[in-house]
Order: sequence, then C-alpha cells, then structure tokens
Amino acid sequence: MYSYIGEQDRNYIENKYHLQSEPHDPHRRFQYHGDPGDESTGFDDKTMLEGLTELFRETKGDPHPIAKAKSFSFVLDHMRIGVSDFDYFPLLYNWGRLPDPTFIQPWYREAFDSIPEIRDQNRLFTDSGTAAVMLDMDHVVPDYREIFRLGFPGLLERINRYRKIHKEAADLSEEQTAFLNAVAMEYEAILRLLERFRDYAARVPGQKPEKLAGSLGRLIAGPPETFLDALELLYFYFMLSESVDQYQARSLGNGLDRTLFQFFRSDLGSGRSTETEIRSYLAFFFLQFYAIGNYWNHPFYIVGTDFDGKTDISAFTHLILDVYESLNIHNPKIQVKLDVNTPPDLIRHVLNTIRRGHTSFVFVCVPGMKKALTSCYGVTEEEAENADISGCNEMHVLGDEACMNSAVVNAAKAVTYVFTDGFDPVTGRQVGPHTGPLGSFTSFESFWDAYQKQFAYILDSVMEMARVYEPLVAEINPSLMLSGVHENSLKTSSDAYAFAVKYPTSALELAGLATAADSLNAVRTLVFRDCLLTLEALKEALDANWEGFEALRLKARKLPCKYGSGDPEGDESAVRIYRFFAHHVNGQPNGRGGVFKTGTPSTLHFISLGKLTEATPDGRKRAEEISRNVAPVIGTERKGVTGLIRSALALQPSLFSESFVLDVMLHPSAVTGDEGLNAMEGILKTYLKGGGISIQFNIFDASMLRDAKAHPERYEHLEVRVSGWNVLWNRLSEEEQDAYILRAESLE
Repeated sequence: MYSYIGEQDRNYIENKYHLQSEPHDPHRRFQYHGDPGDESTGFDDKTMLEGLTELFRETKGDPHPIAKAKSFSFVLDHMRIGVSDFDYFPLLYNWGRLPDPTFIQPWYREAFDSIPEIRDQNRLFTDSGTAAVMLDMDHVVPDYREIFRLGFPGLLERINRYRKIHKEAADLSEEQTAFLNAVAMEYEAILRLLERFRDYAARVPGQKPEKLAGSLGRLIAGPPETFLDALELLYFYFMLSESVDQYQARSLGNGLDRTLFQFFRSDLGSGRSTETEIRSYLAFFFLQFYAIGNYWNHPFYIVGTDFDGKTDISAFTHLILDVYESLNIHNPKIQVKLDVNTPPDLIRHVLNTIRRGHTSFVFVCVPGMKKALTSCYGVTEEEAENADISGCNEMHVLGDEACMNSAVVNAAKAVTYVFTDGFDPVTGRQVGPHTGPLGSFTSFESFWDAYQKQFAYILDSVMEMARVYEPLVAEINPSLMLSGVHENSLKTSSDAYAFAVKYPTSALELAGLATAADSLNAVRTLVFRDCLLTLEALKEALDANWEGFEALRLKARKLPCKYGSGDPEGDESAVRIYRFFAHHVNGQPNGRGGVFKTGTPSTLHFISLGKLTEATPDGRKRAEEISRNVAPVIGTERKGVTGLIRSALALQPSLFSESFVLDVMLHPSAVTGDEGLNAMEGILKTYLKGGGISIQFNIFDASMLRDAKAHPERYEHLEVRVSGWNVLWNRLSEEEQDAYILRAESLE
C-alpha cells in the first residue's frame, strides 16, 4: 500500500531521534540523538547540562516556578536546531528532559527528605512489592480547544491580561505573582524558539523547509490556519511539554479527527491542500512518534460522538486510519471511542486492521465510560460524554481534570501477608498488620477477613502517603505550560495540574487481581471445602516455592474454580476483591481538594511486582509475573472469550472511573472471513451492551509464535499488545515471549 512518504524521507525520520543501527532502549529514549542538527545553532547536551547546573546555583533563592521557567527558557534559547528537506517537522536536538537532573530531581529529593516517614514507607512498599507508589507527571491532556483557538501568541496575550488584572487589583501574594510571571516567561520562550526555527527554515533550500517556514510564521502571529499548521502546533506542544517542561501530553488533540477536521475541510475547500498532501502530512506526523519510540507508545483517540452526543465520524476518520495502516507502525497507538451509534463501517474498518496484524488499538465504550464517570465523583453527563482518553486507556474530564496515578497496588501480596502475619520475607520487615496465626482461621470467611484487613491496610497506607506527597508536585515540578492553557489557573494564580482544575483526582490501580482471586479460591477449595490439607501445610509448600509439592501444585493449578471462565463460583473471589477495592477507595479525599478513584491497568507492574511476590496458593511460583489488568491468569481461559467477558462484566466496570481494560486473545482461525469479522463485532457489541469500558485484542497462533521465537528475522513487524500498548515481538524478553506462547496454547 502506498505510504504517502518517500523512502529517503522515511529513512531520515526513523533515524532523526536515535540511529536505527544502534541499540535503543525505549525506556530511556531521552538519552539518544540521531540527526546532530546544526552545531552552530546551539549547545550539545554536555554544554547544556553545564549551563543548567550553573543556572540552578544562580536561582537557588528564586521561587521554584521562576527558577523552572528560567531553566525552560535557557534550554529553548540555547537549543541546537535543525531543518531538513526530508521532513516537514523540525529537529529539537536537546530533547532529553535536561532540566530533570539539574532542577526537578534535586527539588524532588528535597521535598521527600522533608517528609522522611512518608519517604521511608514509600521505599518499603516499593522494595517489598506491596505497591508501586509514584508521583505521576505523565498523564496530562491539555484542553487543545484552547490551544487551537488562541495559538501560542493568543495564550501569551491572555496570560498577560490576567497578570495585568491581578496587578491592578493587588490581590496576589508574592508567590502567586511569581507563578504567573513564570507562566508568561515560558510562553515568551516558546515564541522565541518558533522565530528561530522560522528564520532558520527560511534559509534551508527545499519545498519542505519553505512550507515549514510559512507555517511557523503563521503560528508566531496567531492560531493555526492550515492543516499543516495544526500538526506543527501539536508537535511543538507535545515536544516542549514532554521533553523540556516534563509533563507528558498523553493524547494528540481532544480526539485527533475532531481536532483536525476543521483544518482538513478548510484546506480542501480552499484548494490550499489536496487530499494526497494531507495524507502525506499525516504520514510525516505519525512517523515522528514512531521514531521517538517510547516504550508505552504515544496515544491519540478518535471519537464516537461530538459535543452534542451525535456521531462525529467522517471520511476524515477513515483517512487517518488508512494513513496509519499504510505506514505499518505500532506507535502512536489509537483508542477508538465506541458508542451505540458509531457507524458500522468504522467499526469494521478498525477490526479489519486489527486482524491484519495491527493490534495497537483499544476500543473505549462510551456508555460504560459515562456510567463510571458520573457515578463516582460528580461528573455531569455532558462532561462524561466528551471525556478525554489519556495514556493507555484512562478517562479524564476534558479540560477540567488532572488525575495523578498515585500507585499500583499488588492484590496478590495481601494473600501472602495472611500466611506470614504481615511479615515480608523479601525485605525482612513487618509490612502488613498482624492478622493472627494460621491456626486461628477456622473457616474461609475468617481467612477472607484477614485478607481484607491486609488489603485495606495497604490501600489506606497508599492513600495516606499520596495525601502528603501529591500536593508537593507544584513545588517539585510546576506545570507552567499546562497552566498557561487553563484559564482557571490564570484566574486563581495556582498550578493547573496540582490544584486549579475542577476535578483534581488521584487514581489507585490494581495488579494481580486474578492471581489473588484464584489463590483465595484455592484456599477455600483445598483447605476449607475439600479438607485436603491445613493452612500450615499449604504454607510449607509456599515457603518451599512448591519444590517437593508438585502434585499439590498441579491440583491447585487445575482447580475448576478459576476467574475468567464465566463461572459465578470461580468469579466470586474476584468480584469480592474488586468491589471491596472500589468501595474502599472511591470518593475518599485526596490531598489536593479532590478524591481518589480506581482503575485496573497494571502497566508493567504485573512483572515488577511479581518478581517481589512470594509463591501463591494458585500454583504460581515465587517471582513469576502476577496477572495483569482484568485478564485471567495465563492458561485458565477455559470457556473462551464468551466466558471471559461474562467474568469481566461481573466485576461491575462502572465502579472504575479511571479505567477498566479487558485483554482478549483470539486464535487467527476464529477471525477469518466474514464470519470471523462478524464474531469480532459480536464480541464488541456484547461487551458494550454489558457495561464494559475498554477492550483490546491480540490475535495469535501458538505455532506462529513458536516460529517467531525460533526465527526472529522472519517476524520483524510482528506486534504484541502488552498492557495498554504494543511492542514488537523481537523486543520482548524470552520470558515474556514464553508467556505469550503459553497463553496462545491455552486457546487451542
């Protein structure tokens, strides 16, 4: 398929941010360079770091927002730049979050050293695998409506207008005045950078630099006018927010098709661009994110409804999908808002793309999303209808919510703490509360009560930590670019990410649901129902990591009561865990004037937390991964996708207003031909009607995966859906590949 981009152009972009010929760790993507840029235009990283280090010393007495704005301005004013006739988008050479080691990290250590008890408990929970506690700055979606309405100069004009209003009213403290001044400083620096790029591009021969110079000239003067202007604005906001201001903008537009449609229609109507040119611009744009290559993939979503609740799908939405598939890429990733009135041709377009091997899609069901958002923390129907999809599959109110993912909690660890009376063998510390010796549990209900006590202690501890450390984000990393977009931040002179939004929420997410549920089912069945052994004997097997207890482990693994088969008895423990989790957390006050809410994505913590989790009663061995998202334990999907969906919906997705994501694996034979496409559509409709929220697919044949492991050179483009993103098969570890092979074998 024609990819709307030349071979030389694509080769340049793929080597623009890091060289394809050199090893690349996508977790550490900021450490690389490809195109060296024009050395005469600015500093290399070493010189930039030296200058920032000196600037940190010079600004020691400044308010943190002012000091950060000075660091931001220093980077933009001294950044090495480049423009090429192989690309419509310019090169920012110093894109490696250089203020992080020089400003943000020292402030982070300073802040946490001021709360030693919270710092030490945080480390204990992390080191023991009890929870991954974090200060999240990577799930921001700005209100792009304001960015596109005003452009960078309009945003600066509005910032200055509020500075003048507050100055005349004399209603701000010195700290508040400094905050607004800092916001203005960053937007002034952005405009200076755009001017540098425009002037430089005007001197570079070629059609693409000429178009870039013209586009930047318009963006310096006002809001975007053309389709290319709109893409340039998205690119610059993302790059500067992510790579310098250190707030990752986790979507492109508020629905990429909805955000760009007016420019698409205007360009075609005026004859300014042909459809082929627009397709080419999109191809160049998407390849920027593929070439940057962050591990979690960069997201954007396409919308199922407009602001009036009507379908907003057009030919332009299909055009976006066509261009994306033609490039044969998995990054960026795409979320598709699915509603009852979403046109069938769009659904089938996406499903066809998925079954052709492009599995970097997740469907987000609008009815389930609306129910979840409106039932938890006062979100209105209209706000829920038009909510942003952020990151992997999180749901946030457009323009009015800043949600920090405070922690991923390990549901399976609470099971092990019942066996050890709260003692953690990994750290050699008492982490959980005392719940009594095993001999004191005379029924499964008494064991469940102990589990619930351990689980509640973990949840309460994490929330209490978050209440203390989350407000510190305004001092650790003031959100100056974001605050410049948010008008209420300017009215109140307060940090948008920390305080100024209508809904300053915090999310707790859960890993190991199915592992914990199957473990509780095993205790109920083996110990209390069938009386095959005592809890003390089961603990002996767990302490031995099942060595010497192979027959017992096999029995535990083959028990019929497993979550994920649609069997109410097998799902009972999972339902109890999830409902306890949601009811215990949802609506609890956080430390920023908002509330906590719950989500299900476990990201990569199902691996990292699993490595710190002892053997569990379901037959899992020490350090093996725990279950992820709301998926069952690998190898336990015994009733196919129908049973899996019944189990997932039994968890009551509407309780989880941050996210609820189901992973579905299908055998290729199940999705071939018209019948296969109808089957996939039937799965979606069943999940949609049942109140499900997010659902994503992997389509695998175990024999193909075994061949891919043995002959990686034949499968350079094979994609694997991990937790909320895609990874190329050849970049997975052998352990991860084996896990996918095992799960695919369970479908045969």
